[in-house]
Amino acid sequence: MTYLQFLAIFVLPPLIAVVAVTRYTLRQPDRLRRPYHVGLPVLALLVLVAWVWTAPWDSWIIRTGVWTYPEGRVVATLARVPFEEYLFMAGQTCLVGLWTLWQSSRVDGPVPAVDYGARHRVAWAIAWSAVAGAGALVTVTNSRGLYLGSMLVWFGPLLAVQCAVGADLLRTRRAIRLGTLLPVVGYLWVADRIAIAAGIWHISPEYTVGITILGLPVEEAVFFAVTSLLVVNGLVLATHPATPARLRAIAPKKIVRQ
Repeated sequence: MTYLQFLAIFVLPPLIAVVAVTRYTLRQPDRLRRPYHVGLPVLALLVLVAWVWTAPWDSWIIRTGVWTYPEGRVVATLARVPFEEYLFMAGQTCLVGLWTLWQSSRVDGPVPAVDYGARHRVAWAIAWSAVAGAGALVTVTNSRGLYLGSMLVWFGPLLAVQCAVGADLLRTRRAIRLGTLLPVVGYLWVADRIAIAAGIWHISPEYTVGITILGLPVEEAVFFAVTSLLVVNGLVLATHPATPARLRAIAPKKIVRQ
C-alpha cells in the first residue's frame, strides 16, 4: 500500500462524511449554522497554520531518521516531507475541525462563560510551558526521547498560548472537546497503526521510548492527540461568544496623545 492509497482508504471517506454533515447543517436554521459563520474561515486558516508550523518539524525528524518512509511509497517530497503528508495534515485538520463545528452546533443555547479567574489561565499556560521545557530536556539528554521531546517542544508553546487566552472558556466547552477528540483521535490511532504495520512509514526505535499502545508507539498517539487538541481548542475559542471581549481585554492599549 502506498501513502496515497492509505489516504484514499482511511482519510478521504470520513472526510467526505463530515463534509456531507456540514452541507446538511448549513441548510438548517441559523441557530445550528452559527458556529460555522466564524468557524469555517478559521478552519481554513488552521490548515495553513498546520502546513507552516508542522512541516519544518516534520522535515527535521525525517532528516534525523526518527520518521522514515520506504522508496516508492510516496509520489514526491518538498523539503523532505512527502506530498501526501501535506495532504494528511490538511485532511486531519479538516476532519477534526468540521467535527468540532458540528459538535458546537448541537449545543442547545449558548454555554455560559464562567470566569475562573486569571490564575486558572496562567496555571494552564505555565503547565504547558513546563511540558515544553521537559520536552527540551528530554530531547538534549536522551536520544530515545528525541521524537517525544521535540514534539512537546514544538507544540507545547502553542497550547500554552491557547490556555493563556482562554483556558476558562475551553473549560466551559469540555463536552464539545471530548466529543470530538475521543472518536476522531481514536480513529486516527487505528489508521496510523495500520499504516505502520503496512510499512507505509517507519518509526525508529532508536529515537523512541519503546512504549506502545496495542502496537502503536506512544509518540504517535501523543502526536495525534496534541495536534487534534490544537485544532479543537482553536475552533472552540474562535466560536466562543466571550472570545472577542477577551481578546480586546488582553490586547495592548493604544496610547492616546494629548
